[in-house]
Amino acid sequence: MKNKFIIYDPPMCCSSGLCGPNPDQGLIDLNTTLSELKNLGIEVERYIITQSPEKFKENSKVIDLIQKLQLKALPITTFGEEVVKTGSYPTLNEFKNLVQNDK
Repeated sequence: MKNKFIIYDPPMCCSSGLCGPNPDQGLIDLNTTLSELKNLGIEVERYIITQSPEKFKENSKVIDLIQKLQLKALPITTFGEEVVKTGSYPTLNEFKNLVQNDK
């Protein structure tokens, strides 16, 4: 696979967002999805805006979306050079379909 996924996350208290007494169900689902993707050999990187702002600045499409939609744009998921989803995390099927269509 020549492309990888990058998830640009909103501000979170920790790297996974799965901290505190009531973690967000969407982040729990994402964690499960990322584990499955790893088992399939699909590479996913994640960057949190408050912890890795330089990574956000490296992608002009991501910066443009944030300037236009502000934090509502986050999370932003890219695959290769393309933004593939904004405002929520892709499902396992969405990730798999993007990989399949890239072959």
